[in-house]
Amino acid sequence: MLRNIIVVAGKDPLLIDGGSESYLRAYGRAAMRAGYMPHFFSVATHDAVKETEFGVVHRTRSPFRPFRGLMVAAHQSYIVRAVDRFVGTETGPHLIHSFGGWGGVGLAVAKRLKHRHIDAIPIITAFGTYNHETRGKLRGLRVTERPLKWLQHVWELLWTRIAVDPNEGPGYRGSKVVLVNYDSVQRIISRQFGDGISFAKMTYASEAAFLKTGAVRDDMPEPIARLELKGLPLLIVVSRHDPRKGVDVLLRALAELRKQGTKFQACLIGGGQLLDAHRALVNQLGLSSSVTVPGRVPDAYAYLQYADVFALPSLEEGSGSVSLLEAMQAGAAAVVTRVDGLPEDVVDEESALLVEPGDVDGLAEALKRLFSDADLRSRIAAGGHQQYVERFSAEAFSADLQRVYCNLGFPPMPRFIAQN
Repeated sequence: MLRNIIVVAGKDPLLIDGGSESYLRAYGRAAMRAGYMPHFFSVATHDAVKETEFGVVHRTRSPFRPFRGLMVAAHQSYIVRAVDRFVGTETGPHLIHSFGGWGGVGLAVAKRLKHRHIDAIPIITAFGTYNHETRGKLRGLRVTERPLKWLQHVWELLWTRIAVDPNEGPGYRGSKVVLVNYDSVQRIISRQFGDGISFAKMTYASEAAFLKTGAVRDDMPEPIARLELKGLPLLIVVSRHDPRKGVDVLLRALAELRKQGTKFQACLIGGGQLLDAHRALVNQLGLSSSVTVPGRVPDAYAYLQYADVFALPSLEEGSGSVSLLEAMQAGAAAVVTRVDGLPEDVVDEESALLVEPGDVDGLAEALKRLFSDADLRSRIAAGGHQQYVERFSAEAFSADLQRVYCNLGFPPMPRFIAQN
């Protein structure tokens, strides 16, 4: 028998949008391995309850759009009422585990239950702040090149200060503990919301750590098979096409390598608001014969399995990157920027090559080294995979999550412990 955990997710974990949804599914799988049944509460267009392999998803109808942290204050009352109905007369104690910017909603849930004399403890897993992420997007935009996008993010930053920060801050300060995967996240939150927040560090894993455990590779994805240059080192990039991810920096680095005569092939997967602009830049830089940009794909790991090299040219991450963990699992040699939590995941020259964010020449040189030196690729890939096994595997995540919950006074049910 698994012990119930109330999870304030906000976003629907059944969606395949990006890293946050994937993280929620990985968390759910880790929780179930550790002896818990996560009940995810998210906002949607209609009410529904769906049992999944990673827990129970409770969709709660909200009339407001979008279903993002940007509108967290508008969505809050709907999630609070849904959890209140789910708990009913169960006296608890209940653990309320919120994710990302939805921590203020989790605190409101705990207060509602306590008002009914039901014991509830709120905690948060944090990845940064909405404010920090939005400012990162602004830093990655040139107002002269994309004035409308720049104005959109200026408006979003103003809205964040008015409607999101006042919800996020109390959530962090009022929670029993704020769980972070990175020291960088703790620094971001403390800078914005001050001292007096209780932090604890724990590891995590990607969903691929639970699902992609065999040695047999999936069939080669068609966009890779269509590349014109065969038998050359293959670079895979898994990233949203948004201003803070530095995809344009990577494309300019690849163009520089092409000028120098370095041979490679590359596939950049992921969706985002700058996807069409980056596709146009590929053509403008004369890279179309060696670089393909298929957009969003259902399974990024199917591509990473064929990667010789992985690159993450981010200008801002807030925390770390699920795609980096998947690349290390798949055995790709990684090049990543020295930004936020990324340097906490790898060691320069041992498990990755580190470069400065925004440095076209530095990124080009690191990629050239890996494209040109098979022994270096093999050594970096092996170091990254060892790092994955020790810190970011499914087993490591499940064990650490159980440790955290036990320390909070929420051990698994005795029957589960006896069976394991």
